Amino acid sequence: MSPRRREAWPWWLLVLASLAAGIFLRTCQLGSQTLIDDEWHAVRMLIRADMAGIATHFGLADYCIPLTLYYRWLYDLGALSEWQMHLPLLLAGIALLAWAACQRHLAPLPVRAAWVGLLAISPQLVYFSRTARPYALVAVLAPAAILAFREWRSRDRRRWPWALLYIGTTFLAGWLHLLSLVFTLWPFAHYGVLALRDLARGRAQARRELLELIGLGLLTSAPLVAALALPFVNDWGAMAGKSGLDSITPQSLYRTGLMMFGVGAWWLFVPLLALCAVGAWRHARRDRDLVVLVLGMSVVGVSVIAAARPAWIQHAAAMARYAVSVLPFLLLFVAEGLVDLAGRLRSLASAGVAAVLVALVALGPMPGWFLRWPNQYVEHAIFQFDYDERENPYAQLLELGPVSPFYRDLAKQPPGSLTLIETPASFNSNYTPGPWLQAIHRQKLKFALASPVCGVGRWDEYSYLATGTRFRRVVPLGDVFDGATYGARYLVMRLQPWSLPPGLEQAWPDMADCVAKAEAKLGAPVYRDEGIVVFALGGHPPER
Repeated sequence: MSPRRREAWPWWLLVLASLAAGIFLRTCQLGSQTLIDDEWHAVRMLIRADMAGIATHFGLADYCIPLTLYYRWLYDLGALSEWQMHLPLLLAGIALLAWAACQRHLAPLPVRAAWVGLLAISPQLVYFSRTARPYALVAVLAPAAILAFREWRSRDRRRWPWALLYIGTTFLAGWLHLLSLVFTLWPFAHYGVLALRDLARGRAQARRELLELIGLGLLTSAPLVAALALPFVNDWGAMAGKSGLDSITPQSLYRTGLMMFGVGAWWLFVPLLALCAVGAWRHARRDRDLVVLVLGMSVVGVSVIAAARPAWIQHAAAMARYAVSVLPFLLLFVAEGLVDLAGRLRSLASAGVAAVLVALVALGPMPGWFLRWPNQYVEHAIFQFDYDERENPYAQLLELGPVSPFYRDLAKQPPGSLTLIETPASFNSNYTPGPWLQAIHRQKLKFALASPVCGVGRWDEYSYLATGTRFRRVVPLGDVFDGATYGARYLVMRLQPWSLPPGLEQAWPDMADCVAKAEAKLGAPVYRDEGIVVFALGGHPPER
């Protein structure tokens, strides 16, 4: 083996280990996850609207138009399930890792290996890859758009494939999430200023470059206008009503930085920020233009979002989602700084980088997600609102209240050995005690739509009349009353709602009447207290 190959193979081993770790973190317990919070926006929209209605509206509660169209197609086929909803984002998350590993022109192998490692273990990117929202797709499309624009501008021949790639990725990212456009369109301003400067200096090609930028801008805007004009017209009032509401603060900006670097403490954030600064400086020695472009894109993009003052922007989790377009570049610069630091170890540099990656995982939030088993609530705000428990209201304002002895008795059984069906059940982080109760009883959960057997009301996340869903975690209560068990041992009927903080209660069915119907169908309950009534379900086939 040549000396060059001997030096390269540890870094390639790190790339492969990072890819494996990234895939594991994105798939661990994913099949059992419960849809929660904003993931339900698309489901509710696709049930009440056809393809045309979905494509021409943003909706009062934001849903992603192209993802919802895909979900509606699955719904029409009778195949809409949690797994199908998560699949495009999972593939996007894995594609980002593979894409970064292939960017030979962007960084040397050691930096790419560290970059893939940081992308693989980034809590934000892991989370985005596991949730049925568009951010994982934006995370790969936006950087691809930026680099495609640079390739188009720098090449003298065969530039049109790069122009088409830029147009396509910018359009898809913008259609998926509007705020991605404040980042992906920034190269027009960046290179436009350079062209105007060259024009003022009398550079011969400056006028042609300006005309090319204008031409590419028109070609880029055409599909965006075609896809977004009608939604803007139809829902302009709703869109305008969501701006000018909340503001970024210095504290929220700092906490956004913590989330983007995947840590919850300042003593981890400061070294990572220093590595990012060193890495940006080192990368600028090879490619100053990219560093200036990313810096301008980041500052202007965040400033535009801050000026719009969208709802909930004062929360770090919201700003971190909106700024996902720049996250891969920030981690690239951290990788540069990390490799520079590890280079002092010489032949052990790759081992040093690997040790830092392992330490970041151990000191970050993900052990709290995955060391709980089973944990069907990884996307819940208790895990995703803030990585510092002291700053997370879902940890600090929690009032779980009395815990039924039934749940504590379940903990005596092997973890994950039993399945419960609970009803009624909310899938809003503010209204479900699920993560805390599951940490106590350590068993698997499914949920039943209480309508129509317990009346029809707001207690279900979507209509019981939906015919195209094949959700594995949400089942009709009527089927359970008719003898279906869905692999569960017990039906747990919750007699009153739970909220966090107190006072935010939803409508709840008449549970006395509902329990009476259950008794008529299933026989006497096996457990009853002030909070729950439990029925045994006959037959225990294996989990689907």
